[in-house]
Amino acid sequence: MKLYSVVLGYLIILSAQSTAFSIKEDYSTYHAEVYQAEELIVQQSFAEALNIYRRLFDTYDFIFVRDYKVATQIAWHLGFKDEAYNFIRFGIAAGWQMESIKRNKFLKDLRQQQEWSTIKSQFDSLREVYNQNINQEIRSEVRNMSLRDQRKAVGAIFRIGSKSQNRFGENKFAPLNERHVLRLLEFIENDGFPGEKLVGFEPWGQGILSRHNSISQAYCKSDTLYPYLKPILLSSIKKGNLSPASFAWIDDWFYTVESGWSRASYGYVKGLKENEITKSNEMRKQIGLRKIETRNQLIDIQNKTQMDFYLPVRPKKNGKISVN
Repeated sequence: MKLYSVVLGYLIILSAQSTAFSIKEDYSTYHAEVYQAEELIVQQSFAEALNIYRRLFDTYDFIFVRDYKVATQIAWHLGFKDEAYNFIRFGIAAGWQMESIKRNKFLKDLRQQQEWSTIKSQFDSLREVYNQNINQEIRSEVRNMSLRDQRKAVGAIFRIGSKSQNRFGENKFAPLNERHVLRLLEFIENDGFPGEKLVGFEPWGQGILSRHNSISQAYCKSDTLYPYLKPILLSSIKKGNLSPASFAWIDDWFYTVESGWSRASYGYVKGLKENEITKSNEMRKQIGLRKIETRNQLIDIQNKTQMDFYLPVRPKKNGKISVN
């Protein structure tokens, strides 16, 4: 209990600091470090990878919850049990939900230990740190915008043929979606991109922009909103307000749809051709995102160890990005 009190006290201090002022840190370095850690993981150099995560946690005020999740499993794998439990505590305070922890097969034995009962009893107080660290008002608005956006987009499914679907997208869906994109831009200018750091959840804002970029080829070719927004999103990555993976999803849709599905970029929306891998890896490295080969090797490690690296799930070929 004494150790937990120290951890919780530290989290509360961080919460108070984050609401009092903004420390301007360059998250390009952060993502480059995660990139290196993942390269070490695929080499099964787990101790070296864990050292990188420890350094990140000691350096940055804001940590993406995925990195706590990965570090917890590595620490448990290496036998650093106390450290694994502390990473779980930090993860919960960063938004790791109890249901997600329970679904993690690799952490099954961890949940059999006495310390797990203690963590369960501490969950509400740790979750409150998370709630205090995010902007609840913006969170609610972005969530509602995303839901409205998604419901409207469903209308395209009931149109027969691509021409009918495109007309619906351009004439019915686009006006609503454009209002949402402009509102996102207001948030970005005033508070930062409404992602994990600001509202505790990234897929809502990511989804609005991804749907914007998937309306139709003609719409993408004439669009002025996303080309204006793209450099702002890249700046958001450097500020820690947007993850590289979310940006890749957003940009991949534009790149793929604007080309009439003839080209691929990051490999999420459309599988890559052999001659597209080098360019894709260059694009990925520029934003601090793992290489195609690394992502696919991480899937192999998952299958071998039952660890979960919480990778985007759209690719359907055994969870890997397909290469034709």
